[in-house]
Amino acid sequence: MSKRSVIGLVYMLQGAKLLGVDTVPILAKHGLQLDQLNPAAEIDRQQEVAILDELAQSCDNPLAGLHIGEAISTAGYGVFTMLLMTCNNAEHALKTGVAYQQLAYLHGGLRVDFGAESTALIIDPIPLPATSRRIVIDGDLAGTVKLLRDLQAQFGVLLAAKAKEIWVPYAKPKEYRAYEEYYQCPVRFDAPEARIILPSVILQIPFLTANPTAHLLYKQQCDALLAQRFHNDGLTGRVLSYLDLVTRCYPSADEVATIMGLTGRSFRRQLAAEQTTFRQLLDQARYQKAAHYLQCGQFSVDYIAEQLGYSESAAFIHAFQRWTGKSPSVFRKANS
Repeated sequence: MSKRSVIGLVYMLQGAKLLGVDTVPILAKHGLQLDQLNPAAEIDRQQEVAILDELAQSCDNPLAGLHIGEAISTAGYGVFTMLLMTCNNAEHALKTGVAYQQLAYLHGGLRVDFGAESTALIIDPIPLPATSRRIVIDGDLAGTVKLLRDLQAQFGVLLAAKAKEIWVPYAKPKEYRAYEEYYQCPVRFDAPEARIILPSVILQIPFLTANPTAHLLYKQQCDALLAQRFHNDGLTGRVLSYLDLVTRCYPSADEVATIMGLTGRSFRRQLAAEQTTFRQLLDQARYQKAAHYLQCGQFSVDYIAEQLGYSESAAFIHAFQRWTGKSPSVFRKANS
């Protein structure tokens, strides 16, 4: 089952909400709430496409994708942003962005085509229904340009402002002038793929924020984030993936059974056949999140307890000691 970071969907939902789209009933069909989505989680690709299609059909603004891309915040990328900022130059940052694209918001696949005169940042769109293709492509392209613009002051390079051309892989819309205004460069529609074309001359200009030591640290943290992703099969994998999506208010076993399309009895029986229980899976999901928060270092025990759905930090500390045989403070000291 294909999975990817949920952060792209979170940004799309947040942007659509700012445009007046009611996201509550769309997410409710999938047992989700926007304010309880864990941005560090993974989501099944098929489920994400279904949500995006319903979202697109609820939005009557033809420029919604541009607005959604513009609403994306650089701060939301966390350690991934720091990894890019500490690169040596733009070429290093582009290669790093491609290598760690699973931590970004893009729905399509990212690659770079380096050339002597021009270098293209290419986004290969995923297969989408016609109703949602434009809004997703626009969100990916506009969000990437927004990221480049947000970071250019930190980089010390006018990266996005010097884009030579933008390619868009769908027919030229009547609102095409709005795209040229947004991207501040020529826009080619009916292109074979989505491209942001940059002059290659900027690629070797040193970043003001380059720091090899810090870059290695952030790379290790990004590697750890990727390694923490679940790869279970069967109902166990589906339940873990769902629990990884939510924060603060965790559902009961019967609620998860309904989301999985099962009766409570069938749900428990299938988990037993896979040699686990809902309580064990809930503990595993909570432990994975707790370990991540503790390793990051900047989150208090009270904050972590709240994110894991505990009303008191003492209950979280007791549970963590049961999972690991260590207190959160001892675990943090040993693993940060």
